[in-house]
Amino acid sequence: NDKIKVALANMLVDRDSIQRACRKDQSPNLSYQRQKGLYHILNAANKEEADVLLLPELSIPVSWLPFMAAHSRRKQIALIFGLEHWVLDERAYNILVEMLPYNTDENYKSSMLVFRVKNYYAPKEIELLHTLRLRAGAPKPKKQRYHLIRWKNVSFATYNCFELANIEHRALFKSKLDILFACVWNRDVNYYQHITESAARDLHCYVAQSNTSHYGGSCVLQPSRSSISNKIYVKGGENHCILTTT
Repeated sequence: NDKIKVALANMLVDRDSIQRACRKDQSPNLSYQRQKGLYHILNAANKEEADVLLLPELSIPVSWLPFMAAHSRRKQIALIFGLEHWVLDERAYNILVEMLPYNTDENYKSSMLVFRVKNYYAPKEIELLHTLRLRAGAPKPKKQRYHLIRWKNVSFATYNCFELANIEHRALFKSKLDILFACVWNRDVNYYQHITESAARDLHCYVAQSNTSHYGGSCVLQPSRSSISNKIYVKGGENHCILTTT
Protein backbone atom coordinates (compact mmCIF):
# COMPACT_ATOMS: atom_id res chain seq x y z
CA ASN A 1 0.00 0.00 0.00
CA ASP A 2 1.09 3.54 -0.69
CA LYS A 3 1.69 5.92 2.18
CA ILE A 4 -0.38 9.01 2.71
CA LYS A 5 0.32 11.95 4.98
CA VAL A 6 -2.56 12.67 7.34
CA ALA A 7 -3.10 16.01 9.09
CA LEU A 8 -5.39 16.28 12.10
CA ALA A 9 -7.04 19.63 12.75
CA ASN A 10 -6.80 20.74 16.37
CA MET A 11 -9.75 23.15 16.25
CA LEU A 12 -12.42 24.38 18.60
CA VAL A 13 -16.01 23.59 17.63
CA ASP A 14 -18.08 25.32 20.28
CA ARG A 15 -21.58 24.41 21.37
CA ASP A 16 -22.84 27.93 20.68
CA SER A 17 -21.94 27.65 16.97
CA ILE A 18 -23.64 24.24 16.77
CA GLN A 19 -26.85 25.67 18.27
CA ARG A 20 -26.80 28.80 16.11
CA ALA A 21 -26.70 26.65 12.97
CA CYS A 22 -29.98 25.01 14.06
CA ARG A 23 -31.93 28.00 15.34
CA LYS A 24 -34.47 29.95 13.33
CA ASP A 25 -33.97 33.10 15.38
CA GLN A 26 -30.20 33.19 14.86
CA SER A 27 -27.83 32.92 11.94
CA PRO A 28 -24.85 30.54 11.69
CA ASN A 29 -21.51 31.66 13.11
CA LEU A 30 -19.61 32.89 10.04
CA SER A 31 -17.40 35.27 12.00
CA TYR A 32 -14.05 36.55 10.77
CA GLN A 33 -12.45 34.87 13.80
CA ARG A 34 -13.84 31.50 12.74
CA GLN A 35 -12.73 31.97 9.13
CA LYS A 36 -9.26 32.95 10.30
CA GLY A 37 -8.97 29.77 12.38
CA LEU A 38 -10.01 27.62 9.41
CA TYR A 39 -7.63 29.40 6.97
CA HIS A 40 -4.81 28.87 9.44
CA ILE A 41 -5.50 25.12 9.52
CA LEU A 42 -5.89 24.80 5.73
CA ASN A 43 -2.67 26.74 5.10
CA ALA A 44 -0.75 24.71 7.66
CA ALA A 45 -1.91 21.46 6.00
CA ASN A 46 -0.71 22.78 2.62
CA LYS A 47 2.66 23.76 4.03
CA GLU A 48 3.08 20.27 5.47
CA GLU A 49 2.03 18.84 2.09
CA ALA A 50 -0.59 16.64 3.73
CA ASP A 51 -2.62 14.33 1.49
CA VAL A 52 -5.61 14.26 3.85
CA LEU A 53 -6.86 16.82 6.37
CA LEU A 54 -9.28 15.44 8.96
CA LEU A 55 -11.53 17.87 10.85
CA PRO A 56 -14.06 17.28 13.66
CA GLU A 57 -17.78 16.58 13.42
CA LEU A 58 -20.04 19.66 12.96
CA SER A 59 -16.99 21.83 12.24
CA ILE A 60 -17.87 23.53 8.92
CA PRO A 61 -20.88 25.81 8.23
CA VAL A 62 -23.06 24.65 5.33
CA SER A 63 -22.50 27.88 3.40
CA TRP A 64 -18.73 27.27 3.36
CA LEU A 65 -19.11 24.05 1.34
CA PRO A 66 -18.26 25.66 -2.04
CA PHE A 67 -15.14 27.25 -0.55
CA MET A 68 -13.98 23.90 0.90
CA ALA A 69 -14.61 22.13 -2.42
CA ALA A 70 -12.64 24.76 -4.35
CA HIS A 71 -9.77 24.50 -1.86
CA SER A 72 -9.67 20.70 -2.13
CA ARG A 73 -9.60 20.88 -5.92
CA ARG A 74 -7.10 23.71 -6.21
CA LYS A 75 -4.63 22.42 -3.63
CA GLN A 76 -5.28 18.72 -4.40
CA ILE A 77 -5.81 17.83 -0.74
CA ALA A 78 -8.50 15.46 0.55
CA LEU A 79 -10.74 17.08 3.16
CA ILE A 80 -12.85 14.97 5.54
CA PHE A 81 -15.15 16.84 7.92
CA GLY A 82 -18.55 17.11 9.53
CA LEU A 83 -20.95 19.80 8.33
CA GLU A 84 -23.01 21.77 10.81
CA HIS A 85 -26.60 20.49 10.97
CA TRP A 86 -28.40 21.09 7.68
CA VAL A 87 -32.00 21.89 8.67
CA LEU A 88 -34.82 21.02 6.26
CA ASP A 89 -38.50 20.72 7.21
CA GLU A 90 -37.87 20.63 10.96
CA ARG A 91 -35.27 17.88 10.57
CA ALA A 92 -31.60 18.41 11.31
CA TYR A 93 -29.25 16.36 9.14
CA ASN A 94 -25.77 15.67 10.46
CA ILE A 95 -23.69 15.16 7.31
CA LEU A 96 -20.21 13.80 6.81
CA VAL A 97 -18.32 15.11 3.79
CA GLU A 98 -15.36 13.61 1.96
CA MET A 99 -13.69 15.71 -0.74
CA LEU A 100 -11.29 13.61 -2.80
CA PRO A 101 -9.11 15.40 -5.36
CA TYR A 102 -7.80 13.82 -8.54
CA ASN A 103 -6.21 14.79 -11.84
CA THR A 104 -7.78 13.88 -15.16
CA ASP A 105 -5.74 12.69 -18.13
CA GLU A 106 -5.57 16.22 -19.47
CA ASN A 107 -4.05 17.22 -16.13
CA TYR A 108 -7.24 19.03 -15.21
CA LYS A 109 -7.62 19.32 -11.43
CA SER A 110 -10.87 18.02 -10.05
CA SER A 111 -12.36 16.80 -6.77
CA MET A 112 -15.09 14.27 -6.03
CA LEU A 113 -17.52 15.14 -3.25
CA VAL A 114 -19.08 12.37 -1.18
CA PHE A 115 -21.88 13.12 1.31
CA ARG A 116 -23.37 10.78 3.89
CA VAL A 117 -26.03 11.39 6.54
CA LYS A 118 -25.15 10.17 10.03
CA ASN A 119 -26.74 6.77 10.73
CA TYR A 120 -26.79 7.03 14.53
CA TYR A 121 -27.36 10.17 16.57
CA ALA A 122 -26.15 10.19 20.17
CA PRO A 123 -28.83 10.62 22.87
CA LYS A 124 -27.31 14.01 23.84
CA GLU A 125 -27.48 15.21 20.24
CA ILE A 126 -31.15 14.14 19.92
CA GLU A 127 -31.85 15.92 23.22
CA LEU A 128 -30.24 19.14 21.96
CA LEU A 129 -32.24 19.00 18.72
CA HIS A 130 -35.47 18.41 20.67
CA THR A 131 -34.87 21.52 22.77
CA LEU A 132 -34.65 23.40 19.46
CA ARG A 133 -37.87 21.67 18.28
CA LEU A 134 -36.08 19.65 15.65
CA ARG A 135 -35.87 15.97 14.87
CA ALA A 136 -32.73 14.08 13.96
CA GLY A 137 -32.64 13.32 10.23
CA ALA A 138 -31.30 9.78 10.58
CA PRO A 139 -31.97 7.31 7.76
CA LYS A 140 -34.16 4.27 8.46
CA PRO A 141 -32.12 1.13 9.27
CA LYS A 142 -32.61 -0.32 5.75
CA LYS A 143 -31.27 2.87 4.22
CA GLN A 144 -28.20 3.16 6.43
CA ARG A 145 -24.99 3.34 4.43
CA TYR A 146 -21.24 3.43 4.90
CA HIS A 147 -18.72 4.01 2.13
CA LEU A 148 -15.60 2.01 1.41
CA ILE A 149 -13.32 4.31 -0.56
CA ARG A 150 -10.15 3.53 -2.44
CA TRP A 151 -8.13 6.64 -3.19
CA LYS A 152 -4.41 6.93 -3.98
CA ASN A 153 -4.14 3.16 -3.45
CA VAL A 154 -5.36 3.50 0.13
CA SER A 155 -8.64 1.95 1.32
CA PHE A 156 -10.56 3.80 4.00
CA ALA A 157 -13.97 4.39 5.55
CA THR A 158 -15.15 7.35 7.60
CA TYR A 159 -17.36 7.17 10.68
CA ASN A 160 -19.27 10.00 12.28
CA CYS A 161 -18.92 10.07 16.07
CA PHE A 162 -21.62 7.89 17.71
CA GLU A 163 -21.62 5.46 14.74
CA LEU A 164 -18.34 4.11 16.11
CA ALA A 165 -20.13 2.87 19.21
CA ASN A 166 -22.02 0.29 17.12
CA ILE A 167 -19.84 -2.82 17.04
CA GLU A 168 -21.59 -4.37 14.02
CA HIS A 169 -21.23 -1.19 11.98
CA ARG A 170 -17.62 -0.92 13.01
CA ALA A 171 -16.93 -4.47 11.85
CA LEU A 172 -18.40 -3.99 8.35
CA PHE A 173 -15.01 -3.45 6.79
CA LYS A 174 -12.96 -6.06 8.63
CA SER A 175 -9.72 -6.79 6.69
CA LYS A 176 -10.66 -4.23 4.05
CA LEU A 177 -9.25 -0.99 5.45
CA ASP A 178 -5.84 0.60 5.60
CA ILE A 179 -7.20 3.42 7.74
CA LEU A 180 -10.45 4.33 9.45
CA PHE A 181 -11.22 8.05 9.80
CA ALA A 182 -13.49 9.35 12.55
CA CYS A 183 -14.98 12.84 12.85
CA VAL A 184 -16.24 13.32 16.39
CA TRP A 185 -17.58 15.95 18.76
CA ASN A 186 -17.57 14.28 22.14
CA ARG A 187 -16.60 15.05 25.70
CA ASP A 188 -16.31 11.39 26.68
CA VAL A 189 -12.71 11.13 25.56
CA ASN A 190 -11.89 7.97 27.56
CA TYR A 191 -14.84 6.05 26.12
CA TYR A 192 -13.83 7.00 22.58
CA GLN A 193 -10.22 6.12 23.26
CA HIS A 194 -11.34 2.57 24.13
CA ILE A 195 -13.49 2.44 20.99
CA THR A 196 -10.74 3.65 18.65
CA GLU A 197 -8.23 1.27 20.21
CA SER A 198 -10.53 -1.71 19.81
CA ALA A 199 -11.33 -0.64 16.23
CA ALA A 200 -7.60 -0.50 15.42
CA ARG A 201 -7.16 -3.94 17.00
CA ASP A 202 -10.25 -5.64 15.52
CA LEU A 203 -9.96 -4.19 12.03
CA HIS A 204 -6.17 -4.22 12.14
CA CYS A 205 -5.89 -0.81 10.51
CA TYR A 206 -4.78 2.67 11.40
CA VAL A 207 -7.41 4.84 13.07
CA ALA A 208 -7.37 8.65 12.79
CA GLN A 209 -9.80 10.66 14.88
CA SER A 210 -10.43 14.40 15.06
CA ASN A 211 -12.36 15.81 18.03
CA THR A 212 -13.07 19.40 19.06
CA SER A 213 -9.95 20.78 20.76
CA HIS A 214 -11.59 21.74 24.06
CA TYR A 215 -12.18 18.04 24.77
CA GLY A 216 -8.99 16.74 23.15
CA GLY A 217 -8.55 13.09 22.23
CA SER A 218 -7.67 13.60 18.57
CA CYS A 219 -5.30 10.82 17.63
CA VAL A 220 -3.75 8.55 15.04
CA LEU A 221 -3.43 4.96 16.23
CA GLN A 222 -1.20 2.33 14.70
CA PRO A 223 -1.98 -1.35 15.25
CA SER A 224 0.75 -3.88 15.87
CA ARG A 225 0.59 -7.51 16.92
CA SER A 226 0.70 -6.97 20.64
CA SER A 227 -0.41 -3.42 21.22
CA ILE A 228 -1.86 -0.23 19.84
CA SER A 229 0.55 2.66 19.70
CA ASN A 230 -0.29 6.34 19.45
CA LYS A 231 1.39 7.97 16.49
CA ILE A 232 -0.26 11.21 17.59
CA TYR A 233 -2.37 11.94 20.64
CA VAL A 234 -3.64 15.44 21.31
CA LYS A 235 -4.77 16.53 24.74
CA GLY A 236 -6.41 19.62 23.26
CA GLY A 237 -5.74 23.34 23.55
CA GLU A 238 -7.04 26.64 22.29
CA ASN A 239 -4.69 27.14 19.35
CA HIS A 240 -5.92 26.20 15.91
CA CYS A 241 -3.18 24.03 14.48
CA ILE A 242 -2.57 20.73 12.74
CA LEU A 243 -0.50 17.65 13.52
CA THR A 244 0.74 15.36 10.80
CA THR A 245 1.92 11.79 10.45
CA THR A 246 2.50 9.39 7.58
